Amino acid sequence: MTVTEASAAWEVEQVAGELRETYLAVAAATVLLERTSAGCAHPAIRHARRRGDDALDLAGDAERQLSDGVSRLRTASGQPSIGDLIEVLDAARDQFGAAAAQVGQLPARISAARQQLADAGQPDLAAETASGQWARAAEQLDLMTESLTAAAEALTSYTEGLSGVSA
Repeated sequence: MTVTEASAAWEVEQVAGELRETYLAVAAATVLLERTSAGCAHPAIRHARRRGDDALDLAGDAERQLSDGVSRLRTASGQPSIGDLIEVLDAARDQFGAAAAQVGQLPARISAARQQLADAGQPDLAAETASGQWARAAEQLDLMTESLTAAAEALTSYTEGLSGVSA
């Protein structure tokens, strides 16, 4: 791959990454809309739901097209070098690590919200149910953090083996 092709592929990979982040934000907005407008038949709400779903479909397709194009360029230029492979795996490791750090902070925030709910002094069934669900979500996020950390560690081990560097 020429320097110009590699530069173009890198730029498209950056766009694809930003598109994935935007996709997640739109998906979150779509879920929020679904939750808050359940049972609402107003045309504007239905239109917003459809258009949000359309946007997610289009973003998914665009991301696949971008990734496929980059993949074709790489395939046409031959196998990547070990250095190229290590660079990509290190980037994935860093993303896993960053996600683990971010998700790792969420259970404490959930715990604080549960305590705030308990301190409100309204021990009704809805509050108890919500608190229990939040506790389970925090446990799931703890497991997610462990998984992301393990993935990052596995990639570190693998790339150290590829590069001949030992910890």
